[in-house]
Amino acid sequence: MSLSPGDPESIGGYALVGRLGSGGMGVVYLGRSVSGRQVAIKVVHAQYAQDEEFRTRFRQEVAAVRRVSGAFTAPVVDADPDAEQPWMATQYVRGRTLSDIVAKDGPLLGGELRALALGLVEALRDIHRAGVVHRDLKPSNVLMAEDGPRVIDFGISHAVDNQALTVTGRLIGTPPFMSPEQFTAPRDVTAASDVFSLGSLLVYAATGNRPFDGSSPYLTGYQVIYAAPDLDGVAEPLRSIAERCLDKDPAARPELAELHRVLQTLPDSAAPVAPGVADSAVTSRHVSPTRPVPRDLATAEVKGGTDRTRTAHGRRGRRLLLGLAAALAVTGLSITAVKAGSHQNNTFQSPTAPASAAAVTLPPKHVRWDYQIGGAYTPPTGVKVVSRSHEDAPAPGAYNICNINAFQVQEGAESDWDTDLLLRDANRHVVYDKDWDEAVLDIRTDAKRQRIAAKLNTWIDDCAAKGYKAIEPDNYDTFTRFSKYLTANQAKALMKVLSVHAHEKGVAVAQKDTAELVSDRASVGLDFAVVEECGEWNECGEFAKAFDNNVFVVEYTAKGLSEACSRWSSTLSIVRRDQSVVSKGTSGYFRRTC
Repeated sequence: MSLSPGDPESIGGYALVGRLGSGGMGVVYLGRSVSGRQVAIKVVHAQYAQDEEFRTRFRQEVAAVRRVSGAFTAPVVDADPDAEQPWMATQYVRGRTLSDIVAKDGPLLGGELRALALGLVEALRDIHRAGVVHRDLKPSNVLMAEDGPRVIDFGISHAVDNQALTVTGRLIGTPPFMSPEQFTAPRDVTAASDVFSLGSLLVYAATGNRPFDGSSPYLTGYQVIYAAPDLDGVAEPLRSIAERCLDKDPAARPELAELHRVLQTLPDSAAPVAPGVADSAVTSRHVSPTRPVPRDLATAEVKGGTDRTRTAHGRRGRRLLLGLAAALAVTGLSITAVKAGSHQNNTFQSPTAPASAAAVTLPPKHVRWDYQIGGAYTPPTGVKVVSRSHEDAPAPGAYNICNINAFQVQEGAESDWDTDLLLRDANRHVVYDKDWDEAVLDIRTDAKRQRIAAKLNTWIDDCAAKGYKAIEPDNYDTFTRFSKYLTANQAKALMKVLSVHAHEKGVAVAQKDTAELVSDRASVGLDFAVVEECGEWNECGEFAKAFDNNVFVVEYTAKGLSEACSRWSSTLSIVRRDQSVVSKGTSGYFRRTC
């Protein structure tokens, strides 16, 4: 992935070649030294560099990685935790994350699973020998290199001589892969905590499912602490090994030396499913041709098909968010209690929000606006409203709308999502929107919608924290293109959950396209509209009526702009952009107004 506008050209003497990934706490770049050596450089976001507790945690991360040196980790080669923007360079490891592999290719079988299990045990052995507890062993923190797995991201690791850090009201980690003691006594975790996480990770690798999988982080945490793990589809002998790793009592879990011995009993070829257990996920496997394939497993990759019941219009290129590959990122989940009108001066209390929610401010009507979701740049003179990607900062002095991909997955970012949240066809192939090469999210059950919303809500929180006044959940109309699987009611149900959360944060919600559902906009909690090509397709009137002219139109053709301007220039906000909505100064950039 190429560098984004505003990215530095170099860090600490390393030339930056491109982005490997980004997260809430920082960006990871592919760098190159003067001698040509490639490194992965993690750079902390500027706002966190001013937080002394975070800076201390980053220093501890650097120290932890330096203490660990083994064949199954990515060693640090350079760092400056005291720089204005702290950074750390590690060895660049070519490979995909385990989460990406399972999401796209399915669960691991036979020799692949055995090699992963043994490699992770050896990695934890090296980590623990250095006096470090990783505390965030999960599929996205495991790189699958040609010569074995690598454990990355020591952002929340703990060494026995580290300063004890906590944040009031926050649990640091990823609930489905945390140990019970991480919830109940986070300061007192030991190496046995990583063994518990290893058990969860191996179940996921073998089945594509998590042994603890609640409909929210809260319920998942409850299951981790009190419930028996779901081991459906896990074949022996791994099933018995996982049960011991997932014991609630840290003292009852096996030591790494014993684990290394018993994991050698895993078969080199695919094993049958445990008696009485049915799960087709362990009987089929599609292997990417871009990674080594064991000799006993030679099948071709098949990319999931889609059901195209009608041709979508008004869809545009969006910024590509590549999954974190050879990267390190700090993962922080804040678990806090959830708080269980009429228009006036453009501010109102949404009917979908609880009484405790913040007031929502609508965008001004019929003003100059700009659509910048493919790359931010300084808005033209007179622009009052701007829509940008949630990755970018809002435009100063404007009313800003934050664009998030809510019903599909950005190209290459499947590994950011749990594999069971990706929609699959009857053959368990991931369903893709082929026009944009985006996996479709599975919104068919309430439990899955809640889990999807939990992730999307973190993006909404980030938008609010940056100063955005509204969100634009994209691909609301996905159900129209995949009617074989999805329904309008499912789309509305997810959108309503997002609207309630956004309104609690004082953030307005835009309906994106989807003329089929304008009549439901009030019950779903949608406040205004962002519409693509309503001039081209003669739909502007439907949105103007439903949203009282609070509509922002983007056209992509001369005909569409002409139609929109001739009929709606006196009431709606209209702009024409290039199909990829690239930033100004980039090849292909185009912008016109009425």
